[in-house]
Amino acid sequence: MVWRSLGKALSWAAAICTAWSAVSAGPMEELKSLSHLPPFDLAKLKRGDVVTQRGPEGDFARGISLESCYFIAAPLSVVGDGLQHWDPTKHPKLGTRLYREYVLGSAGEAFQTIRLSSKVADDRWILDRTFAIADGGAASDLHLTVGEIEVIRVTVPKKTAAAEPAREASANRAWGEILRRRSDSLTEGGIAAVAPFGSDRALSPASEFRGLLSLEPTAVKHFRPILESRPLAANGSGAPNEAVGYWETSLVRGHTTLQLGAFSSRKSPDSWQLSDCVYYPSDTYFMVLDLFQLWPVDGGTLVWQVGLVSAPFRSYLGGVDRFVASKQMTSETIDTVKAFRADMEKRR
Repeated sequence: MVWRSLGKALSWAAAICTAWSAVSAGPMEELKSLSHLPPFDLAKLKRGDVVTQRGPEGDFARGISLESCYFIAAPLSVVGDGLQHWDPTKHPKLGTRLYREYVLGSAGEAFQTIRLSSKVADDRWILDRTFAIADGGAASDLHLTVGEIEVIRVTVPKKTAAAEPAREASANRAWGEILRRRSDSLTEGGIAAVAPFGSDRALSPASEFRGLLSLEPTAVKHFRPILESRPLAANGSGAPNEAVGYWETSLVRGHTTLQLGAFSSRKSPDSWQLSDCVYYPSDTYFMVLDLFQLWPVDGGTLVWQVGLVSAPFRSYLGGVDRFVASKQMTSETIDTVKAFRADMEKRR
């Protein structure tokens, strides 16, 4: 799905008495205690503002975080269900060309619809690297295990004049099998069971998940019910009300990246929690985790979103690349929120 303190002197008490006077004290007081966001005007949120704030860097050098808050003039259930089942391909500017949702634990057919194509310029980067692996090359740019490299070499024929027409379809089958195996691992054992990246096994979904959670300890404590539920946790404290898997292609740094994710929700009449975790990207970055708290407010839904991303940031740059990535994350979050909000408000 999407990428997310000012610490100003204005007191929360004054803000509640003025800008938030129309809002029930419960959600606002809770948001005050949980977030790094500055005071803001609900009326401006209703007119379309999206409040964002980069989170503290913390000790996890591969991670960045962003908090955001926005209002959607639609009921809680519409917004919550919409988040969990939203198809971003209807908004081409967001960079998602293919998207498929499926039931976790019965994913086989869903991965047969991967359609990377050399006729699509953005797809050529990943296809070229897949073909290079099939021909005996290294997998340095792709997040693959030794076993997954073997899947490609067994499935995709080496380059010959006779094999050329079949290589693209074979590459799609190979990636379908790689994603299916990782999805099954998540279903059976949670994030901890999903295979590490690379031959040295130095990076794993589990390590990135732990690192990202360390960036936002207060938010993590609040979202513990959803974070400690299946499918993210193998032996979670309880099942979510709903969980779905999905795969998608997304434009990342000018080329197509395959992303494998899981969305889950815990619902009550006056509050929803949702998590959206891209636990396997084929390349470039390591994980995206978005956490959503939804409250019914003034005939609509107030959304607090905590977004976290892990990527190979370079420590010798002194945080410059993390700063640039945070600005990009902010821009992409706002664009995605606006597209999603427009879709939800049409359905109210």
